[in-house]
Amino acid sequence: MVGVPTFIRGMTSFLRRSAFAPVGEFWAVSGLTVCALALGGGAIFTDRLGDHPLIFLTLPAVLAAVSLGLRGGMTFGLLASLIATAWWFENDQPGGLVWLSSRFATYLIVGAVVGWMIDSRADLLRRLTHHNELTLDLIATASFDGYFIQLNPAFSRTLGFSNEELKSKPLLEFVHPDDRESTLKAIEEQTEQGNEVLQFQNRYLTKSGGFRWLEWTSRPDEQAKELIAVARDITDRKQLEMTIARHTELLEQAVRERTSELEAARLETLQRLALAAEYRDEDTHQHTERVGSTAALLAELLGLTDEEVALIRLAAPLHDVGKLAVPDGILLKPGKLTTDEFRRMQEHVIAGASLLAGSASQVLQLAAQIALTHHERWDGTGYPNQLRGEDIPISGRIVAVADVFDALTHDRPYKAAWPVKAAVAEIGRLSGRQFDPRVVAAFDQLDHDALLSPNRQRHLAIVA
Repeated sequence: MVGVPTFIRGMTSFLRRSAFAPVGEFWAVSGLTVCALALGGGAIFTDRLGDHPLIFLTLPAVLAAVSLGLRGGMTFGLLASLIATAWWFENDQPGGLVWLSSRFATYLIVGAVVGWMIDSRADLLRRLTHHNELTLDLIATASFDGYFIQLNPAFSRTLGFSNEELKSKPLLEFVHPDDRESTLKAIEEQTEQGNEVLQFQNRYLTKSGGFRWLEWTSRPDEQAKELIAVARDITDRKQLEMTIARHTELLEQAVRERTSELEAARLETLQRLALAAEYRDEDTHQHTERVGSTAALLAELLGLTDEEVALIRLAAPLHDVGKLAVPDGILLKPGKLTTDEFRRMQEHVIAGASLLAGSASQVLQLAAQIALTHHERWDGTGYPNQLRGEDIPISGRIVAVADVFDALTHDRPYKAAWPVKAAVAEIGRLSGRQFDPRVVAAFDQLDHDALLSPNRQRHLAIVA
């Protein structure tokens, strides 16, 4: 039988010349020693132990697989099989070919399985290493004390600092000053409460003096007292968002300015339309302005909101716009109107409502309502729909009082102006019949002489 020292020297010389020499010589020599001991021991103790020492031949296959992977495991599995074969011949072939085949299968399968597992693990580690080095994501491990422990190359590429520089100081020193408080809160949420952090955004300083926006996903490892985090550079996205926000703001500003211009033009159009309606039957052409001012004062006293007061102020001057459809012979007639002429005059409320209807403007919508209802009466005897009491919209009830008072106190083709006191008394007399008593009560609080001039109404004081 081959001597143990001779066997070791021969196989070691072979392995030194093989591809395994750079990485596996120690484990190879160790494995071969085990093989030789198993072979020598088997020869010495065969009578006493039989083939049991040959089980140790799996050990070199495992050691070689751990050190060299699949090739090493298969090679030493084959060597173990050859040693077993030599033992088999030395001992008169016990068990026949079945015994020998089972030993071959055992050694080769053990070496192959362990070697494949080692190679797979090595391949996975290699892939992870490549991914860690090449990924654009910033991958980090940090201690609960706030220091970076491990960083992938993306940190250096993104921030400009070397990994050694980033590890040398508390990580908060690299965070933008405005974001340090929120960053510390996010860290404490993990270290103290054990929560994960998702899509947390902050700015990290760069070596060049600027900063980069990072979006983090992080979770704590309580056992290791470490934070495992992945960040993505979202600077370009944030800059795009800020650009869009600036453009949106500029666009909104332009829309506001254009809307303001259109509103001014619309209000001017409304004013001119109101003037056109009163031009033919009112010498001073200020009736609409006075009605609008008085209606706004009444609306304020009645507790309407500022927005409602402003709408009534703009809409009330259009109450008689339907008179554009009334012939001059009726509108300017100095005497009493006939029944047919009065019926034709009443149609101006429907004409005005039709003219103003269908608009998206709140002012024109309210103006249409006022045009249709300002001749309705509290007792239900008005026109065109004989509405009664609070079925009449509050805007129509308010303008009814303002319109009648202004008409009474100014000359018209069919009558002379009444004194203010007489007009006020008439309004009071018609309370509960033609007018809403609440509106009349509010009217009594006004400075009635000041109502005659729209210029004075701008500084009008309500009488307590």
